[in-house]
Amino acid sequence: MSSAFGIEEIQGQERALVFLKKYSSQPDLLPPLLIFHGPEGTGKESAVERFIRHILCLEGTSCGNCVSCRAFMHHSHPDIVWFPLEKNKQIAIGKEDNPEEFTIRWLIRTRLYYRPHLSKTRFIIIPDASLIGNEAETALLKSLEEAPFFTRFIFIVNDLEQLKETIVSRAVCIPFGYLPQQVIKELHNKNSIPYFPAKGGSMVSFDCPPNVLEQISQRISGNLRQPLDYLRLEEWILEYKEEHPDWKEDFSFKDFLDLIGLLLLQEFSKSDFDSNLPKMEAVFRFKEKLHERVHGQENISLSLLIHELTLLEQK
Repeated sequence: MSSAFGIEEIQGQERALVFLKKYSSQPDLLPPLLIFHGPEGTGKESAVERFIRHILCLEGTSCGNCVSCRAFMHHSHPDIVWFPLEKNKQIAIGKEDNPEEFTIRWLIRTRLYYRPHLSKTRFIIIPDASLIGNEAETALLKSLEEAPFFTRFIFIVNDLEQLKETIVSRAVCIPFGYLPQQVIKELHNKNSIPYFPAKGGSMVSFDCPPNVLEQISQRISGNLRQPLDYLRLEEWILEYKEEHPDWKEDFSFKDFLDLIGLLLLQEFSKSDFDSNLPKMEAVFRFKEKLHERVHGQENISLSLLIHELTLLEQK
C-alpha cells in the first residue's frame, strides 16, 4: 500500500523531493509553514497529500494499515484541516461571535490549539493561499508566529508573487516546475487521458474544440519554409478567430494562441535546433506576452511574433 501512495511516487519534481524527503525522514524539523508553489497542474496538491499521509502515519512509512492511514484513505482524518477550494471566494476572517466554518477565527478558536487526536501533528492546508483576505491574513500571521509545536500549516499557490512578503518570509518554500514531456505522457497513459505531443509541462487540460489540434498541425507541420508561409499562418489564425466568436472559458482565444505557440516550438525543435533557437526564443517571448493579462494584447502579440519569425526566416 505504501508504494502506491508514497512520496517516492512523485515524478518530475526533483527539487521539491529534496525538501519532502528531508522533512518526512525528520518530521521534528518541520517549520510552522510550508508553501508548495509552482505552475498549475504540476502535482502540488498530490504531493501535499502524499507528504502529510507519510508524516501522520503511525509507522512513518505511509503503511496503509495503521489507524491514521486508514482514516486518511477514508477522508476522515481528524488531524487534517483542509480548507475547501471555491473559485474566486476569499478566505475570510469570520465573525467575532460564532465565526463561520473555514474562516480564520473559526480555525483559531476550534482547531489550532487543540492537540491532535491520532498522530503527533495536525496539518492545516489552504489549497489556494492567494485567496486569503487582508483581515484574515493579519490574524493568520500571529497564529503562524505562535503556532503550537503540534500544528503545521501548508499553503499551496501557483505563484509566490500572489502572496505578501510577510507570509513568504515566515515559510519554507517548496518549488514545483513544469513536468518533463515523458512524465506527462506516462501520467496521461496511467490515467487513461488522451495525450498529444504538444502538451505543455502541466496536467491541466483545456476544452479543445474537435479537430482544432489537427487543423493547427496541418498549418504548421512542415509548412513553414519561407516568410510568406508565416503571413499565411497569421491570416488563417485571424480568420479562425472571426469564424469562432463564442470562445469558451476553458478554451479561450489566448489558449488557442498558446497551443499554436506550443506547436511552433515542437516544429522548430524537430531539426537544426541551434539555427532555430532564435525562433524558439521569439515564441517564448510571445507566450510571456499572452499571460500579461493586458486587454487586446493577443492580436498585437501575434503580429509581433509573425513579423519577427518572417525576419528570422529571411536570414
